[in-house]
Amino acid sequence: MRPRPRRRSSSEERVYVDVNVLYYYLTAHPQFGERARDHIASWGGRLVTSSLSAWLLYVLTGLENVASILEEVGVELAPLTAGILGRAEKLEKPRDFEDRVHAATMMELGVTTIISNDRDFDGLAGITRIF
Repeated sequence: MRPRPRRRSSSEERVYVDVNVLYYYLTAHPQFGERARDHIASWGGRLVTSSLSAWLLYVLTGLENVASILEEVGVELAPLTAGILGRAEKLEKPRDFEDRVHAATMMELGVTTIISNDRDFDGLAGITRIF
C-alpha cells in the first residue's frame, strides 16, 4: 500500500528526496525499502526531487508512470533547467555530476535537507542529509 501524502502548509519547509530513496521505495529493496517507505510516508507532501530523478527511475525500473506514482505519494517534481545544469557544472562537490545536479536543484529551491543514503552529500555547506 502506498503512503498517503500529507498536504503541505505554506509554513512547512520542503525536503529533497534523492533518486536512490525513490528507487528503494519503488522496488521494495530488501535492505532499504522499508526505511525509504517510512521516510516517504513521514515527509510526503513536503518532498521534492529533480525531474532528472523521474527519468533515472524510468531507466532503472522501466515504469512509464513514475511521475504519477511520485505525485500519488506526495513528491513534487522540480524542473531541470539550463540554470541548474550550469550551477551544477560550477560545483566542486559532490564528485558525481548527477549528485551535483541534485545539490544545484536544492540550492535553486532553497531546500536544505536531503533524504539520501549517499554520503557524498555529507559535509556540503548548508545541506543536511538524513536516512
